[in-house]
Amino acid sequence: MKNEILFVWDFHGTLEKGNVYAVQELVNLVLKDFGTNKEITVQEAIDWYGLSWFDYFKLAVAEGNQQLWQSMVDKVLSLQQQSWNNIKNYIKVRDFAEEVLQQIQNEGHQNILLSNTRLEQIRMFTDLLDLTHYFNEIIGVDTHRNSRINNEIHNVKSEALTNFLKGKNYGKIIMVGDKENDMRAGKSCGATTYLLTDQKIDKGSKTETDHIISDLREVLKELEF
Repeated sequence: MKNEILFVWDFHGTLEKGNVYAVQELVNLVLKDFGTNKEITVQEAIDWYGLSWFDYFKLAVAEGNQQLWQSMVDKVLSLQQQSWNNIKNYIKVRDFAEEVLQQIQNEGHQNILLSNTRLEQIRMFTDLLDLTHYFNEIIGVDTHRNSRINNEIHNVKSEALTNFLKGKNYGKIIMVGDKENDMRAGKSCGATTYLLTDQKIDKGSKTETDHIISDLREVLKELEF
């Protein structure tokens, strides 16, 4: 195992694209249902992507209160079928994701998925996009429902990754994600970090990372050692 490379992947915004538009549509549906006369923009949906539902509504309706925001969360969670239909309309595999995952697998290295979404749901996403078979393990840590731990996501992810790594000895660990919490979780476990940015949607991130990429194929250079 000491010559194996472990690639740790975030999912939302990294291996998929388009789901952010489904989130925007769903949030706006709830905002309309509550009579707020507000809508979040595409850019807001992108900037907030990965936050808890509670924080989405707190940011969208800043003049609201805990009871209102939680009621909105309850509403959005009740729309499971409509939510899934929206997701199917928008979500696609990120460009070159399958090619990269397959090459890593073919060369005898490991892919694992570390997501902010709880396990049963993230498996639904990977099954939908036919990506599940590329991963040696899928780890889901549910941070979306709980605003209290939003600022500690990297700690939650770090703990999950640390637990996975116990008793294992990889030649290298590579973390690939699109958010600061991914990079911080990777760094805490000694990983080389790759921050994926979307050229069509410049997030202007100042996140500390080893590498900033816009094409997933760039991580394959790690196979050359």
